[in-house]
Amino acid sequence: MKTFEKVMEIFRDYLDSDQEEEVLKCRRGYLRVTWNGDSRYCVDGILCRTPEELFEVLLSDYRGYEEIQITKGRREVTEDDEKLAEQFCQKLRERWEEETK
Repeated sequence: MKTFEKVMEIFRDYLDSDQEEEVLKCRRGYLRVTWNGDSRYCVDGILCRTPEELFEVLLSDYRGYEEIQITKGRREVTEDDEKLAEQFCQKLRERWEEETK
C-alpha cells in the first residue's frame, strides 16, 4: 500500500543529504519546504495531500539534486547528464511501484 511513510522511506537518503529540502507533516497532508541556505525564509513550499503527490514532488526535487551532483553545479546539464539522473530516478520509481503489488 502506498503511504506517506513509504515515500519518506524511499527518499530518506536524499532528504538526509540535501540540507535545503525538508518535509513536514501538517493537518492537510505533508508540506515540502525548500530553504535558501541559512536564511530564515523558505524559497517555496508545496502541500501534498496524497502520497502520490509527495512522491512526484520529491522525485522532481531529487532529479534536480542529482543533476547538480553530476555537474558539480559548474556547467550546464547535458543530455547524458539527464539520462544518468533519469536512471537514478527510475530506481526510486521501481521501489514505489512495488508498493502496489
